[in-house]
Amino acid sequence: MKIKHIIFDLDGTLSATAQATALAIEEARRTFEYLPPVTDAQIKEAMGLHGLEFHMKLFPGVEKEKLYPIEKAIDELELKNITKLGRDILFPGVYSMLEKLHIEGYSLYIASTGSHTHVHGTLEAANIGRFFKEVHCNEPQKINMVGKIVNGNDPSQWAMLGDMFKDSEAARGNNILALGAGFGYLSVEDEKLFDLVLRTPNDMFNFSQNERS
Repeated sequence: MKIKHIIFDLDGTLSATAQATALAIEEARRTFEYLPPVTDAQIKEAMGLHGLEFHMKLFPGVEKEKLYPIEKAIDELELKNITKLGRDILFPGVYSMLEKLHIEGYSLYIASTGSHTHVHGTLEAANIGRFFKEVHCNEPQKINMVGKIVNGNDPSQWAMLGDMFKDSEAARGNNILALGAGFGYLSVEDEKLFDLVLRTPNDMFNFSQNERS
C-alpha cells in the first residue's frame, strides 16, 4: 500500500528551533541573572519535552516556582526570534519538500508537544501552515496525538517523520512507519529507533512513492 499520509514533528525535524531558543535564553539571562548558561547540545536534548518540563530539564537547579516567569519570558523571546528568522528557521530543503508533497496530493499533519503559540507561530513565520491538513500540539503524550490523527485508518498508508525517541515511539505505537530526520537533530545513537533515516528532506521521495513491503 502506498504512503498517502505523513505526520511531522516540528522542532528538530522541520525547524532548527535551537537557534531561536539559544538567543532567547541569552536575552532572558540579562533579566534572570541567576540562570546558568546553556549549550546548544543541552537545548537539543531537551527538545520534545512539554511546557515547563523543557525548562526544568535546562535549569535543574532552579526552583519550580521561579521557573514560571522564566518560561513565559523565554517563550515570548523565542517566538520573537522565530518571527525574525522567518523561513530561515527551517532546515535547508524542508520548505521545498513540504511544497512538493502538498502539490502531489499527500495529506500532511503536525504532531508537536509545543504550545499552540509556539507551533502556530513557527508555522506562520516559515509560511508552511497552509501545507498541513491538521495541526495537533500542546499535549505531553505524542503517541496519543498520533493516534488521534491516524484515527483507526489503515496504518500501512501512514508514516511519521521525527528526530527523537518520542517520535519513533508514537509511530510504532500506532503501527505506522517511523522515519528519522537525519538532516535535523536526530542523534547517531537514536537512529536505530527508526525504521528508516532520511539524510536530506529530498530523501522523502525515495520511499513515499513506492509500495511498502
